[in-house]
Amino acid sequence: AGLQQLFDEFVPPIVRFVERTTKQIVPMQPVALVQTLLYMLEGLLTHDLLRQATENTDKDPAQGAARVVEPWFTFACVWAFGSCLATVDGVNYRDMFSEFFRNEFKATKLPARETVFDYFLDPETGKFDSWKKAPFYDSVEFDSRTMSMADVMVPTTETAAVMYWADQLLRRKRPVMLAGPAGCGKTKLASGLLKAMDEGEYRHASINFNFFTSSHALKAVMETHLERKTGTTYGPPGSATLVWFLDDLNLPEVDAYDTQSAIALVRQHMDYLHWYDMSKIQAKTVVNTTYMAAMNPTAGSFSVNPRLQRHFATFAIEFPTATSLLTIYQTFLHGHLSNFTGGIQALSGTLINAALDVHARVASTFRKSAINFHYEFNIRHLSNVFQGMLVADPREFKHADAFVQLWAHESERVYGDRLVTEEDFARFQSILYHVAKKRFAP
Repeated sequence: AGLQQLFDEFVPPIVRFVERTTKQIVPMQPVALVQTLLYMLEGLLTHDLLRQATENTDKDPAQGAARVVEPWFTFACVWAFGSCLATVDGVNYRDMFSEFFRNEFKATKLPARETVFDYFLDPETGKFDSWKKAPFYDSVEFDSRTMSMADVMVPTTETAAVMYWADQLLRRKRPVMLAGPAGCGKTKLASGLLKAMDEGEYRHASINFNFFTSSHALKAVMETHLERKTGTTYGPPGSATLVWFLDDLNLPEVDAYDTQSAIALVRQHMDYLHWYDMSKIQAKTVVNTTYMAAMNPTAGSFSVNPRLQRHFATFAIEFPTATSLLTIYQTFLHGHLSNFTGGIQALSGTLINAALDVHARVASTFRKSAINFHYEFNIRHLSNVFQGMLVADPREFKHADAFVQLWAHESERVYGDRLVTEEDFARFQSILYHVAKKRFAP
């Protein structure tokens, strides 16, 4: 009864607002959003919490149960209905949702600062706190002699939030989708989460989709990770749960019937837990598996069949904020420069700010067009600049000036080499010169 009160109070106005006022990063049906809310509540409403709700001593038992459960219901509501919102056509719909939520539900105990997405409900205290206190926000010590940038996931408040919910959902075999533009870190985030899961309980397999991925090719790849259990029942080896990570889910070719056969196969398995052995024309039941997917809604088919989309709890992934980028690259550069001279170590913060400044100016100056369709600069290019600096040998770089020249060289290789006219290259050199003068001139 307490949960029914909360559903009646929260869900109808939120659904109306999302449907009428916002644009989602991929189209989501209202029933899919409510389903995501139920999936999230599965993980949050533990037996101890429910027992506490039913044993309350309020005069109105339903009201007392609602009071106990409300913080958790609020936390789930924010992310179930707001996780697929992002900045679309210059409008930040997450900020709009946050403002609506605070105005509509003034009795909730969410902190007044920042947005409703910036807070984590601590299960120990039952109070909202920063995502920096969440389980997936850990400090990382980076040693470039034994570690690679590609293998290290530096947590930020944004990634900690998504990883928390994705972990909760995948452990209950609920499919998760990450949607966002190219180069925003979807694959890195997914691989970081899957590697962090208990290897004894979970296995994972990555499958990269492309234009030519068909249902036959996909099924052949997926079956390499399965073994026969009994009769026509198949599953991953042992008792582990297999998580298939489907990258670039929306890239397969759309056929004459406006379908994508690879996606149809995944949808069939999610709906019925089987697919067909085409040589014997019989169903093969596939158990103990779940899915995690990533897609770029600005490429390929832009969206996927809603009959598949409805199964996923969908999270919009945006480019990291300037604060998050500073955290990420400080971790890498500080760790690498710990073996260099004091003068070079002191440059670390300035080098990061200079690199972020150049990237922002290049991205805003050189826009993608029909002719220069490759003028698209994202976090991958910024990471390539730092990747070049992380191979520097302390025996070869004794002076700070030499390391600044290395940064300028890497920036020119990453950004300048993509430019196609002398005029554009001259504009880039002007950007590099002015940033270097601003940041490093005595």
